[in-house]
Amino acid sequence: MHPIELALSVLLCLQFLVVTLHDWLNIPGYTHGRQVQATVGRRKFLLATGINSIFPGIAVAFVFLYRTGPKPAYVTTYWLLYCAVTVASAIAMWYIPYFVGASQTIKDEYTAMYAGTRHLLPARGDNPRPNLLHLGFHALFLTTLTLACFVRFSR
Repeated sequence: MHPIELALSVLLCLQFLVVTLHDWLNIPGYTHGRQVQATVGRRKFLLATGINSIFPGIAVAFVFLYRTGPKPAYVTTYWLLYCAVTVASAIAMWYIPYFVGASQTIKDEYTAMYAGTRHLLPARGDNPRPNLLHLGFHALFLTTLTLACFVRFSR
């Protein structure tokens, strides 16, 4: 396996874990899963976890199904599309509200879910802003997208 494919494979597995599990954890200052669960409710929380695990789960399944030998074009295309949608989702969920603003409902939900977490970006009024943990996730998402582009288009 080419080193870039190996790096992408490892990062896709890591991405699956962080996307699926981060809201279940309670690490003071970084992630407060209990706050997220209290804000959205247990049923919606479980449903969101299940839905959020499907697409990265497929990406990881392809990692293991095609770990040796050449990858079919649909696998590398899936990785590329999945990574692009993930980056677009992060932009829609975090950076549009941060730079443009959000409804009061969204502001209240983000405040409740992420109160007490560390932030690096400066406040922009009362707009939601990604906390330190999410900034790390976004760096991971951009890295996997870059690697997926390389793997897909270097064929």
